[in-house]
Amino acid sequence: MRKLGRRSFLASGLTLTGAGLLGCSVDTGSGSTGAPTASSKINFPTYSSKLESTGTVRWLDSGDLKSVFEKAVLTAFSTKNPQLKTDYQGTSWDTVQQVLSLGFRNSSAPDIFNLPPNIPAQTAIAQDWVRPLDDLIPDFAHWRKAWPQTALIPGIHVFDDKVYTFPLNSSRRLDKMMFVDSANMKAAGYDDPIAQIKNWDDIHTALKKVVATGKAGLMIGQDALGSTVQGLATTLGWRGSLNGWAGMDMKTGKYSYDAPEIVEAFNFLQKLVTDKLVVPGFLTLLDADARTQFATGKTGMMFVGPYSLPAWKQQAPNWKYAVGQLPSKDGTDYVVPFAETGANSPWVYSKTKLPEAAGQILAYMGSDAGQKEMVILSEGNLESLQEKANQEANRDADLDKTASFCNSLAHKIMHTCPQVELRNADVSEVRLVLKPVTPLWQDLMAGIFTGDLKNPKTQFARYNSELEKALDTAIATAKKKGSTVTREDFVFPNWNPQQDYTAADYKQL
Repeated sequence: MRKLGRRSFLASGLTLTGAGLLGCSVDTGSGSTGAPTASSKINFPTYSSKLESTGTVRWLDSGDLKSVFEKAVLTAFSTKNPQLKTDYQGTSWDTVQQVLSLGFRNSSAPDIFNLPPNIPAQTAIAQDWVRPLDDLIPDFAHWRKAWPQTALIPGIHVFDDKVYTFPLNSSRRLDKMMFVDSANMKAAGYDDPIAQIKNWDDIHTALKKVVATGKAGLMIGQDALGSTVQGLATTLGWRGSLNGWAGMDMKTGKYSYDAPEIVEAFNFLQKLVTDKLVVPGFLTLLDADARTQFATGKTGMMFVGPYSLPAWKQQAPNWKYAVGQLPSKDGTDYVVPFAETGANSPWVYSKTKLPEAAGQILAYMGSDAGQKEMVILSEGNLESLQEKANQEANRDADLDKTASFCNSLAHKIMHTCPQVELRNADVSEVRLVLKPVTPLWQDLMAGIFTGDLKNPKTQFARYNSELEKALDTAIATAKKKGSTVTREDFVFPNWNPQQDYTAADYKQL
């Protein structure tokens, strides 16, 4: 990765036209799709397993950037095996949940799908909605060796020593960066907005000037409120992990949704809302639609990740924008802690009538060749956990320069935090019995902004307390079943957020 300046891309006055597809805080994507623009042709391999004679493989997820790769693979599979058709559906997470919930009840769920945030993996496994991949993927032992030792994690991908899913791509990607509409910012007096907007006060001032020109200020959807508060809190030094054991400070082993940084970040976002510097109707706007509208020139700014780049290139090829690091409150540097658990993990329906087809499709997607094609087809916007695939894609393809900048920035300021699963694999038993706390964080945040939930600080404290209780209960329940996990396994006193947590650090415990 090349060296970068701290703050910006295009801050020198260069301007790019749009480029993108989509995402969310857990997986990329919230509902729109796009066609691949990178040059790549998939020749689907021949596997040893005997395929079914007829049928249609149905795939359901949230669409967006990952769909570029998924649709290409499905097309290549059906081209090689014309007796089998494929049907890809990319839609909103709400629709994914509805379709899956109905499908699980009447035994008609899609063959392969992503689980939405409100259907935990442990619930899907306990209810026998999904099946492991060990007996589906041809030559499974060889396939698994392609993955780094820490890529397939107990309690996330592996349960009861069975691999149920795998990370389609790396989760080392900034979920919140500052994107600005170049024309609208210029009309507001900003010739070099990324360089000129250095802190939160600058954000407020810039949005106020944009609104004064007749445009809306900040583009945001109601389902992105929670992740935006987390992103802003991180710039203040919040140590809550953005994934894995989301919201937990791995140094103390305690959840930190009631931390001062969360409260301060919420107050800033609330001030933008109160001062009418946020797009009208944001509480009824989904993040996927917000990203699409941003590229039409309705607003001046959006806090979003690079997963939108390919869709913007396709949908608005003449639209100009600039992108830089999300500013901190005082303009100082910060780090982003995250767990490298990967993202966009596919699951196979336990009652699929096409298990061999599903196995071959996922075998290719997780192979060296498949992972390389994922990087190429996403124009570098998705990175693989298989470093060989990243290297070969960079060598063989002309990847998107903006994507390369965003990836480089992610590698610069994102650092892996400790993972309990790599300390004690028995934590998978805890995840299996862990009850989700409702409302979920993003729903809690939406409820506060609608006014349905009062006193934000109290709501944060309650939510945090409920998470603590749920984890304690899950540990106690798992212990009765033989798990050795304790709360001490969640405490990593030697964690330094300023650097990646490595194998050597685990050995020091």
